[in-house]
Amino acid sequence: MNFTPRQHLEIDNYIKFVDEILHKCDKGIEYCKICPNEFVCTELEKDDFGLNNSTISEVLTAIQYALSKVPGHLNIEKRNDLREHIKSYINESPVHERKIWEDSILDLLLDNKLANPSYKPRAKIGAVRILLTYNSRISFSAYLKCLCTEDIMSNFTSNLPPEITSNCTKIVNQYIQAQHIDITVPQAIDRRIFYLEKNMPEIIQGCNLTDTGLAAALCYYSMLMKSPITEDMAITGGLDEQGNVVHVKFLDSKIETVLRELHFIDRIVIPKGSSCSIRVPENVKIIEVSNFEQAIDIVFKNDFTI
Repeated sequence: MNFTPRQHLEIDNYIKFVDEILHKCDKGIEYCKICPNEFVCTELEKDDFGLNNSTISEVLTAIQYALSKVPGHLNIEKRNDLREHIKSYINESPVHERKIWEDSILDLLLDNKLANPSYKPRAKIGAVRILLTYNSRISFSAYLKCLCTEDIMSNFTSNLPPEITSNCTKIVNQYIQAQHIDITVPQAIDRRIFYLEKNMPEIIQGCNLTDTGLAAALCYYSMLMKSPITEDMAITGGLDEQGNVVHVKFLDSKIETVLRELHFIDRIVIPKGSSCSIRVPENVKIIEVSNFEQAIDIVFKNDFTI
């Protein structure tokens, strides 16, 4: 399966989608042959952007939708860059529409969500943001969730292989018992299910799901303890049978996804000893962990003295 621009919408890479649209428009727009009063971008017709047509109005509609779906704030440099870039195409839209686009798209870049650095989606119990890479080419983030059967609807299906879910639940159960935590630990594996919030099975099948092992264990622990995981954090890394964190591939690409799409995330948990060759801004902390117990201390106890 070839990865298309429209699929960026499916995996929440909204800024990437907008950037690709603007890149195509920069290659040239021209008067529409059918509607002479409207400009079109013929370059958009060469790729699958999910647009009904390539008129400027349709392009701006797609941009507005993508920006409205960005989950948290964008830094001021990116917002200013988008504002100036998009404004140039608003000026190419039909005259009677320009004020409408200015009041929608440009104001969207100044609203409380995108312009407020303190804005973050609320913390969730049994859910955490993970980082995956599809077919070695494109990285993205997704929510991984853990639910008990009492909360599961009949149409839910697990996205994670049984070998991952059984191992992470075993590690968590052993940790809880070793810590003498007074909580009932479910014994049957079928009493819980792990799934990705987005329904994108073809893309998921092209990812190395062992990268979700640590996040799955943390989700399960969060669900049992009723302890939320904050939204300023993304997690990647596998988990072996001893509870040690396993390295992941394409780490640079995964981190780049956070820096481009998720400006509200300021902590990225990765396997200890991982190689990262990209520059990470000072406001984003890369936290290396060796095992599940260290990850517990960081995620739930804010203990960074590892």
